[in-house]
Parts: sequence; C-alpha cells; structure tokens
Amino acid sequence: MLLIAAAVGGGGFIGVKFLLDWGYTPYQVMLGRFLIATACLSIIYHKRYLQITKNEWKMGSILGALLAATFLLLTVGLQYTSPSVNAFLCNTQAAIVPFLCWAVFGEKPLPRCFLAAFFTLFGVALLSVTEDFRIELGAILSFGAAVAFSMQMAFMGKAVQECDSVNIALVEHLAVAVISCVIVAATEMHMPPLNGQAMGSFLFVGILCTAVYFVLQSVGQKFTSANKTAIIITSESIFAAIISALFYGERMGWRGLIGCAVIFGAMILAEKPIRKTVDTEGEIG
Repeated sequence: MLLIAAAVGGGGFIGVKFLLDWGYTPYQVMLGRFLIATACLSIIYHKRYLQITKNEWKMGSILGALLAATFLLLTVGLQYTSPSVNAFLCNTQAAIVPFLCWAVFGEKPLPRCFLAAFFTLFGVALLSVTEDFRIELGAILSFGAAVAFSMQMAFMGKAVQECDSVNIALVEHLAVAVISCVIVAATEMHMPPLNGQAMGSFLFVGILCTAVYFVLQSVGQKFTSANKTAIIITSESIFAAIISALFYGERMGWRGLIGCAVIFGAMILAEKPIRKTVDTEGEIG
C-alpha cells in the first residue's frame, strides 16, 4: 500500500509543476488539490464524520497543520527548482524520521534502519542530483518540507495506533483545506483561467496524489513502523524522475538507474523480517 502511494505521489510533483508553470500560485494549487481531495473523501466516507471522536479531531488537526506546512514549503520550493531535485530533498525524511522518533518517543530504531536510511539517501542523490545542483531557496524550502513531513509521519505512527486511520485522514484533509482557504483569502492573488488542462491536473493531484495517497499512507502505516514508512515513501523520487523524464523532458542517466537499484535495495533491507531461531530446548532466540 505504501509503495502504491509512493508511485501515485511521484506523479504529483510533475502535476504541480505544470500548474505552477501555467501561472497558478503555490497557495492556489494547494487549495485546489485539498478541496478536491476533501470533497472526494467526504463523498465516500460522509457517514464517518458523525463517528469521529474528540481525540481524532485533535490528532487529525495537528497532523493537518503539519501536512499544510509540508505542502506549502514543497509547492513554493518547486517554483525555484526542478521536479527531480524537489523530489530528492522532499524525500530525505528517510534519514530524519528515525532520529525524530528516537528523540521524541524514545523509540531507538534497529541498526539496519539507519543503514537503510543511509543507502536511501545515497540512492536518491544518485537519482536526482544534477551536475549543476546547488543550495538555493528552492532547495532550502524543499528540505523544510521534508522536516515537516517527517514530523507528520512520526505523529501519524502514534495516531493510527489509537485512532481510526480513515477518520484521521478525513480530519487531516479538512484541516489543510481550511488552512489553504485562509491563506488564499488573505493573499487575494489573481487566478488564471481554469482551462481543460489545468482542471485535469487539479483533478489528478487532488484525487490520486492527495486523497488516495494519504488514505493508503494512513492505512498502510498501521502495519509497519514510521521509520520503514519513511524509507518506502522515499521511492517517490524514483517515480517522480521516471514521470518527469516522460512528461517534463528531464532525462535519467546511468546515475539514476543505479540510484533506483540502491533505493529498492534499501527498502528490502528495511522490510527484512527478523529471523527467529529455536534452540534444542525449544526456546526462541
């Protein structure tokens, strides 16, 4: 489920980039995608709103604020950099989440998670960093999005243990839609005409890359840790690079191909089950 979410999310970088190129502001793009996502989820799960508990409203609102910060930084950062570089920096949460969970929740990760995180960053660097890559405003904002998303993943891991994952997703998306609406109303920026191409991109990033994506993340994370979730979601950069090459004109060289292999190897390492052996007396060791 998390891998499917990563594949869908990878396409979102290019969909958002097209909308920005067509003159929409980051705030308008964020509002459009989350209004569509919230509407879709509400149509399917409208009866659940009456079942949402106070704790789920609280946890969902906190997660929504973190998610709003993530997409605000991600979308603004994408104005100043390419989709592949944006995807690289926004997916460095694989190296952030283990330390965040350790610092906040005292959950020391297994050594192989640190090793997998290192190989993940190495693979994504091979995949996404171009020869002319340099630290700039877009890079700083994109990395800030990774920090905010790491916090969202870490707290999501706790929330789904005591709350319904779908209810959390409903509140989370509603919170982001409200925050986006407030920002757009405050900025009062002109919105370009909504033609067929733009509407298609909004529907794509709203339905698939937002609503479907975060339901898959919320449900999928119930069955694994936040550390492993971060590493699996990092594979977004693979799909972003492939889709960007197909539809945005970016090209993947030998470094990108090696990066894909390294990232998938890191994912296998992170998800490798712990072996349990039984000694002669029947004790599990």
